[in-house]
Amino acid sequence: MLTNPNHIILICSAIVITAVLSIYLTRRYLNKKVSRVIMKAEHNFTKQATDLKKQLHSRLDILQGIINKLELSNQELNRLNEIKSKFMSIVAHDLKQPLTSIQGFTSVLMDDDENKNESQQMLTSILKASENMNNLMSDLVDISMMESGSLKMDTQPFNYNELVAEVYVLNKIDAEKKGIQFLLQNYPTTISALGDRLRVLQILNNIISNAVKFTPSGGKVEIKYQVEGDFVKTFVSDTGPGIGYEDKDRIFQKFHQSEQAHRKSKKQGWGLGLCIASDIVKAHKGDIGFESAGLGRGTTFWFNLPTKK
Repeated sequence: MLTNPNHIILICSAIVITAVLSIYLTRRYLNKKVSRVIMKAEHNFTKQATDLKKQLHSRLDILQGIINKLELSNQELNRLNEIKSKFMSIVAHDLKQPLTSIQGFTSVLMDDDENKNESQQMLTSILKASENMNNLMSDLVDISMMESGSLKMDTQPFNYNELVAEVYVLNKIDAEKKGIQFLLQNYPTTISALGDRLRVLQILNNIISNAVKFTPSGGKVEIKYQVEGDFVKTFVSDTGPGIGYEDKDRIFQKFHQSEQAHRKSKKQGWGLGLCIASDIVKAHKGDIGFESAGLGRGTTFWFNLPTKK
């Protein structure tokens, strides 16, 4: 047995120190473990928060895409509604006028057989009104076929020089009646173009007749064409009202009609001629465009078509 008080004090001290050390080491171990647990929990939380943030951004992007599509759809619906209104207005004006002419002149002819000269003039007016209606209807049929993708091209090689000369003759009478200088610069050698001849004739006639229609008396319309690589490029220049800045991005759109141009001409149409010409050119893998220095400074339309290799 221990009887020495010093020994007892030493033993007690050792026990206390051991207990304190054990508590210290235990706390330190627990603190480290707790710290690791906390750090792991923080890491997991951060990772989950990052993943959730990414998912949220992804959902927001999808939602924004849906919103953008809805906005574009609304804009397209508004545009279509405007086109519909304009279309109905044009139909009411452009079809009513020739129909009224046909009905009026026919009624007069039915009641009067005495004056043959006047009858002949009225018959001529009826013919022109009928041709105008036929052209308007043809434009509507063409644009409908283009939009549905049912417009087919009969691609064959043909003499481009002859076709240009043919369209030139078709428009020459109207140009001369208006007192317009109407010029054609023929290419010195024969060009064999590759495409649908009737549709290419339509391109030429739409562009050239527009130039004649909007060029004032005393003005000039000039046609020229040339070979550039594997294409034949055609230019139709006029001294008409020109194209304003606000119309430059819309000139080939359906139903677009320049207000400035129509103030210079009493003739009306659907506003489909250039749109149809553009679609036919593109169907032939060609390009179409125009140049204008501004209002009152004329316009040059150009387009190119492939040639037979």
